Amino acid sequence: MKAVMIVYNHGITEEVDEALEKLSIRGFTRFINVHGQGSDKGEPHLGTHIWPSQNAVVLTVIEDDKVDPLLEEVRQINREAEEQGIHAFVWNIEKTV
Repeated sequence: MKAVMIVYNHGITEEVDEALEKLSIRGFTRFINVHGQGSDKGEPHLGTHIWPSQNAVVLTVIEDDKVDPLLEEVRQINREAEEQGIHAFVWNIEKTV
């Protein structure tokens, strides 16, 4: 199993939700009103009057065979809404209860 963390501008929440639904990924946790700034380019998302945008994060633990299709969905969202910002991170899950 793998954990996938998707960090994205809250403005593309619908697209992220559609990707999860398309792949039948039901279990996830969403963090809202997340602040941050990309390391390469893009504007900060700090929820302030100067930088009003905010991010959201979806964290899901899925079977290995769903990781690549999910990452491809994230790539597609990024191609269509690059200005919004979306990134995905994957790591191994050793144990779960």
